[in-house]
Amino acid sequence: MQKRFAHENFPPEIQAKADRMNLEESQVPAYTLPAILPAGVQNGIDFQTRARPFLLGLLEKYLYGVVPPHCQEFRCELTAEQRDAFAGLATRREFTLHCRQNGLHRALNLLVYLPNQVSRPAAVFLGLNFAGNAACSTDPDVIYQKPDFYPSLGTIRYADSRATEAQRGTQASRWEFEQVLKRGYAAATMCYYDVYPDRPDGFENSIMRLFYQPQEWSSPERNSGAISAWAWGISRAIDCLQTQPEIDSRRIIVHGHSRLGKTALWAGANDQRIALTVSNCSGTCGAKLAKRIYGENYEWILAWNPHWLRGDFSRWSGRENEIPVDQHQLLALVAPRLLYIASASEDVYADPKGEFLAAQAASEAYALFGSAGLEAAEQPAPGQLSCGDIGYYLRRGEHAVTPENWQALLEYCDRKLG
Repeated sequence: MQKRFAHENFPPEIQAKADRMNLEESQVPAYTLPAILPAGVQNGIDFQTRARPFLLGLLEKYLYGVVPPHCQEFRCELTAEQRDAFAGLATRREFTLHCRQNGLHRALNLLVYLPNQVSRPAAVFLGLNFAGNAACSTDPDVIYQKPDFYPSLGTIRYADSRATEAQRGTQASRWEFEQVLKRGYAAATMCYYDVYPDRPDGFENSIMRLFYQPQEWSSPERNSGAISAWAWGISRAIDCLQTQPEIDSRRIIVHGHSRLGKTALWAGANDQRIALTVSNCSGTCGAKLAKRIYGENYEWILAWNPHWLRGDFSRWSGRENEIPVDQHQLLALVAPRLLYIASASEDVYADPKGEFLAAQAASEAYALFGSAGLEAAEQPAPGQLSCGDIGYYLRRGEHAVTPENWQALLEYCDRKLG
């Protein structure tokens, strides 16, 4: 019997939802995945012109809603630069991204490291972070952007976990900036709270306020969600990175862990400037198949995170077998660009097997471009890297991103993007 979610502060109705999640492989029902390819799609040109719009439309309609358009005014302001960060290893630049729409303004704070010891423009790792830019780096001179912290809303789920000034560097192991820079890559990050605070009441302090009226956003017909907002923020960060001559805009790598892994996948599906999309332990509405009915399910997502997805997604709670989409279609939208799925052996709620099977099913789209997609016929053992155009890595352990994850990912990038 697998260990289940349990917490002393869970009310009985929440614990009941946790208990209803299936964690037994023998109880996975038979399921049929919806088709990736519309009838008559036979090659890569067909995929780009017909299958891509079809799949994007389905995923917008049933899960994520639309990613907003580019804002009317966008400006990338350099706010700080240090040319000898990490004892001369890198140049650190910090930017304020000014986004204006309909007379409203939202500022996003982007941290960028550029490797000093390279002879050509560098590939760049870009990811949203959970706790603020200063929490991601051991570099003591990163600007600490003091946030307005939010109350907990009475639940452990909505405790604001962004770092204080005294908590600088507390999530640095998730980013491994120095190791990335030593391998010749650039790195960039931005806090996801800048884009959309991860709360049901986050709308007023989000970029979505630029595009929606409050009554539109609170409507059950809301046609977008926080994941689409975060994907929009990733695209604005790419806009800025493309202005930096030290960065190779043909080798942009977008990565994310957990809910930000879901976001990385949706960004990779929408923004074709992304050369490599990386999902780490993204689970439900990320890389794992929903129809497998194993681990975290729609009911659990909706219990805590109704703001992540479109307003009418709640109609699919407990109906994964009926919704006409699944996550292999999301992964297929990255084709023919590179895709990398990382799982953890004990992260049962994210269903490592379901993530692998989704990647395997997505390979049908890659075949249209002459690629095998996922090269592994069976789920690799922990520690074994599969290096196809769909890469896969299973780490032994629980839900996390670790230095081991970075070593495997850097090896993959050296092989595929070096």
